[in-house]
Amino acid sequence: MTEQPTQRPWQQALLAGLLVAVPALLPFGRLSELPILILAVWGLGLLVSRPLLLWQHESVKTLIWVFLAYFLMTLISSLDSAWPQKSWLITAASVRFLLMGMVVLYLASHETLKTVMKWVALLAVFWSVDAMVQYVAGVDLLGRASYPGRLTGVFGENVKLGPVMALLLPILMIQSHQVGVLWRWLGVSLAVLVILLSGTRSAWLMMAFVLLMYAWHHVQGRRWLLLLKSTALMVLGVLLLWYFSADFKQRVDRSIHVLNGDVSALDYALADRLPIWHTAIEMYQSHPINGVGARAFRSVYQDFAAEDDVWVQQQGQGLHAHHWVLEVMAETGSVGLLLMLLLWVVLIRYVRPVFADDAVWPAGVALLAAMLPVVSLYSLFSSFWSICLWWLVVLLLLGAKHVKT
Repeated sequence: MTEQPTQRPWQQALLAGLLVAVPALLPFGRLSELPILILAVWGLGLLVSRPLLLWQHESVKTLIWVFLAYFLMTLISSLDSAWPQKSWLITAASVRFLLMGMVVLYLASHETLKTVMKWVALLAVFWSVDAMVQYVAGVDLLGRASYPGRLTGVFGENVKLGPVMALLLPILMIQSHQVGVLWRWLGVSLAVLVILLSGTRSAWLMMAFVLLMYAWHHVQGRRWLLLLKSTALMVLGVLLLWYFSADFKQRVDRSIHVLNGDVSALDYALADRLPIWHTAIEMYQSHPINGVGARAFRSVYQDFAAEDDVWVQQQGQGLHAHHWVLEVMAETGSVGLLLMLLLWVVLIRYVRPVFADDAVWPAGVALLAAMLPVVSLYSLFSSFWSICLWWLVVLLLLGAKHVKT
């Protein structure tokens, strides 16, 4: 029988505080690395003191296999990387996610997970209110102005509010079950409004996916009626925003160009993504086995870009592939693509039997939303986005662990 750790109150409080601090500190640059570092050091001590005991826990074992797939992706790509210093740094630094996950999965109780979900939902509500204050007053509650043409809230000059809110939306929706219907609709509607006003179209797609998944899994009997009401409110909201918000109207008008049918209109609608994607394919074709190296995309961009590439003309390079599949192909090659597939197979096999449970569903749906093939966001190997995704992986496995036991 697997030995269960003693759950001391101070440990649970510290674990909950550190897990909530990870997303809470995202708007403040590298500060979000601090709670991860503390958890990683804690996990290292745990690994040294009881390595065999950790392996007995199915959730920890699953985390190890998921991490090994990710680690090998970056490691193998680093062997002949075009930017070896960066690729090796990404590989070495990823160990912090494994150590963080180990201590959380071994020590955190089900009640600790509930506490984390509650406070993260409150964080999402606070960010939504803060963003609307910024929309009306010009600055948010922290005195931060928005990025021109976008609603960025607590993130200030960074346009990250929409995608992060879309990741937190499933948690907010499940936690809203604890309050009355009026407050539930108000909180979720406010979050949806902020995501729309953020102007990040990938966040819109993520949000739409989350709402559809919620209707599918959590609305019984009255599913179609609620879906009809939600759709009507959404359409009304979009029309009002289109009429009253010039920035929102501009983003919608640009998106509509995708329907024109010609390549130039499509590229305009996609904010000049086509040259980047073409260059990513060229990189993959030139380095089909293990890619150009994790995060080495920018260092060789000019070598593979077309002569008239708009990104070379504007800033000398494209920073990353702006599509996770193309990024994996270009930077880690076919080996990386197979390892990514293995990663998802391992994760899905462990989680699938309990996916619909409220302890599992929020993190699972958030991860699926982030990995939609129509989403064009941040680099998988960037510090910011890897923190978001690994944080969700740890919460997902923690929820599945406690539901199964």
